[in-house]
Amino acid sequence: MSNFNMPPVVLGDWVYFYAHVGAPPVVALVSAASARTVTLWAVCPGYGGTEKPSVHHLTDPGVEEFKDWKAYGFWDYKPRDPKAAILSEKVAFLEKRVAELEGKRPK
Repeated sequence: MSNFNMPPVVLGDWVYFYAHVGAPPVVALVSAASARTVTLWAVCPGYGGTEKPSVHHLTDPGVEEFKDWKAYGFWDYKPRDPKAAILSEKVAFLEKRVAELEGKRPK
């Protein structure tokens, strides 16, 4: 078996789940992570969600060696929304500025 290091992921990360190669992505929450697989809670609009155990990363070469692993699907990073990152930076700046102004206000 190959010496594969799964990309880092932690409990609570949002990722994409693919039921199979070429399937459309489904947003999923990491509910457990081990050395080589994750357990995901895949969001299903109108249904809630479903647990997906033993999910391997898209780049894991072991799925070619152990074909049965493909039945569990694949995960990959969900791209970050650049608008959310910009908004987060603006909020942080405003919080810092408010704190500075409050420090200068006479008491």
